[in-house]
Amino acid sequence: MAKGQAEGFEYKINSLLIKGKKILDFSFISRIVVGVAFIYSSLFTIINPASLERTLRSYRVLSDSFINIMVSTFPWVQLILGALLISGYLSRYVSPVISILLVIFIILNLFNVWRGNCQTCGFLAELVFYKHASPFILLTVNYLLLALSASIFLDKIFYPKKTQYSFFRQTILPLSIFFLVYLILCLIAFIGIRSYEGKYIQTVSTQRDQIIEELYKPENLSLIGSDIKAISNNIDLPKNPEFKIMVILTLHSLECGNCADEAAYLEYLNVKYGSEAYFCAVVPKIGKTAINNFRDEYQITYQFIEDPLLLNSNILSKYKSLILIISPNGKILRIEPISFNIKRFRNEFENVLLTYLK
Repeated sequence: MAKGQAEGFEYKINSLLIKGKKILDFSFISRIVVGVAFIYSSLFTIINPASLERTLRSYRVLSDSFINIMVSTFPWVQLILGALLISGYLSRYVSPVISILLVIFIILNLFNVWRGNCQTCGFLAELVFYKHASPFILLTVNYLLLALSASIFLDKIFYPKKTQYSFFRQTILPLSIFFLVYLILCLIAFIGIRSYEGKYIQTVSTQRDQIIEELYKPENLSLIGSDIKAISNNIDLPKNPEFKIMVILTLHSLECGNCADEAAYLEYLNVKYGSEAYFCAVVPKIGKTAINNFRDEYQITYQFIEDPLLLNSNILSKYKSLILIISPNGKILRIEPISFNIKRFRNEFENVLLTYLK
């Protein structure tokens, strides 16, 4: 009885698969999706060749001459492959080529993840490059396109036209392989991220300790307790009596990725403690347009002050980013390096901040 029910269930599934294959040609859908993705990527990189060059350079395994050749030719190769795939002409031969390219992108993706460079690793990275893209997003995009591309030339293996449909062979087995490989790739990426983070935190901790030791050497201690006005000509002390301290973030550039993390986290502190402390950032002479663009991109509301004198003063000029805590009367209470892209150091600084706000 149970065997008969199982056979009846499989018969219904097979019937649905046959009807579905008649209504929807999955090979055709796969060709359209992958072809459009390749054409979109090719047009984007033809218009913006710098994005492709930036991606290729991020791998740090290619020579400059090879990168130049790739920038001039690869977008057109993508365009031709995408057009051929959509048209169906030679699709049985084009899809393996595209699959091989996507496998290469996935390998480079994982290679970059293990080195801590997760910003530009993968095909269609330009879709998310303007943000801090998760490597898992890029891995998923690449892998889904690979699965669709591979399904085109594997169609005859899993879905032969002259053979009776098998629910296990044609549905369960391909999906199991698909998810198993995907989980393995995600696990490799996860281990790579954790491995890099461990090494990075150890390196940053060592550097941070060295900077703190130098900041508090006897010859530099005169800076602590001095008047901020002595090393600045643009900073105005807040007049609001509710402010217990002033917190200044020094940024020597707005181009580095860490600067964005630090500025964004200071905005979090500004939102949380802005009624008790005055937050601002000091930058070089870079112009109001650059500052406003940066503030708009990262949704920052605190003030940016162009003050080259402060950035070039004494020991402050030696480090890209420092945090200064200033008393209401303008005395420097504390100076320390910041690493707001590491959770432990964010929490440590917030605890320090709270001691001054009590």
